Amino acid sequence: MTSRDRIELSEDQRRELIGVVRAGRSEQRLALRARIVLHAARGHPTTVIASALGVCEDTVRKWRHRWCLTPGLTSLGDAERSGRPPVFSPVQIAEVKALACQPPAASGLPLSRWSCPDLASHVISGGICQTISPSTVRRWLRQDALKPWQCQSWIFIRDPDFAAKAERVLDLYARQWDGKPLGDNDFVISADEKTSIQARCRCHPSLPAGKSRMMRVSHDYHRRGALAYLAAYDVHRAKVFGRC
Repeated sequence: MTSRDRIELSEDQRRELIGVVRAGRSEQRLALRARIVLHAARGHPTTVIASALGVCEDTVRKWRHRWCLTPGLTSLGDAERSGRPPVFSPVQIAEVKALACQPPAASGLPLSRWSCPDLASHVISGGICQTISPSTVRRWLRQDALKPWQCQSWIFIRDPDFAAKAERVLDLYARQWDGKPLGDNDFVISADEKTSIQARCRCHPSLPAGKSRMMRVSHDYHRRGALAYLAAYDVHRAKVFGRC
């Protein structure tokens, strides 16, 4: 049967289609559609093309007609599909994101920070959505890089003499004191302590890990008192001094 969609190719179009067919990285569906157009350009009827390429005649008619409407490789691509209709409206998504940007206390919840399960539960109880999963909430928040479960602390400086005190410390780090450089026998030490370190001794020796078995440690232990660890760091020589 002769198709009403007669195809005539220019040299550039023919060369482009042959390149798609011969390229090793071309999608097979795109290469098949290019072969259909090339066969049609040679004047082959639809039935012959379908038999030669192992496809149904409706497939041949479809891509012949697509090419005739808009000649070019863009006509051989897949058309946009609507897909599954959205379950949630843009307003609902915006309300969930806005809720995540507020502390839980603003919604009357005794929580320090949001988690995705807590958000999903509150969204359902608040009537924003009838049902929603924590993974959906996580996906929406990821779109705008929202992480309400993370926090960053800061401190307000209330000491009116902070600038003068900080300047002296910074001068020491720069090996300066009262405008003069420190000598070779001058040391800048940063010290701290860790108190109440429990000295515990297990009642039974630990068993090493084995095949399909993690290391086993006895839960029972004897108290051997508490220790305090004092440590000092030589800022300019990068040495640590420690003592219990």
